[in-house]
Amino acid sequence: MSKWVEELYDDTFEETIARNELVFVDFYADWCGPCKAVSPVVERLAKEYAGRVTFGKLNTDGNPETARRLHISSIPALMLFRGGKLATRTGGYQSDTQLRAHIDRYAPAPTGAPVGAATRGSPGLLSRLFGRS
Repeated sequence: MSKWVEELYDDTFEETIARNELVFVDFYADWCGPCKAVSPVVERLAKEYAGRVTFGKLNTDGNPETARRLHISSIPALMLFRGGKLATRTGGYQSDTQLRAHIDRYAPAPTGAPVGAATRGSPGLLSRLFGRS
């Protein structure tokens, strides 16, 4: 892994979800092509959201209990947990922009950003309300 993304296991998953307000988890397998393609996207976002969102990866082949409990039937499965509960879930290859949209619904604004300021790549409040980009 990297300094931005933590490797999670069946025996550490629940504790990680419980001790962090927002946790984004990439469920993957080493043999999975789309998982390899989304991995650098997750890495970039982990660096971008450092201090606001905890990022982790869990290998579903080596950690079947967590994968089974969360009903993961295809990978990559990408999930965001808030306050210990599943907040949003998506799957397959996702771009930076697509994943940022999921995260920005829950992530606090960056430190030092003006109140109501959108994070990089996310639409502002009026755009979200009125569906314009």
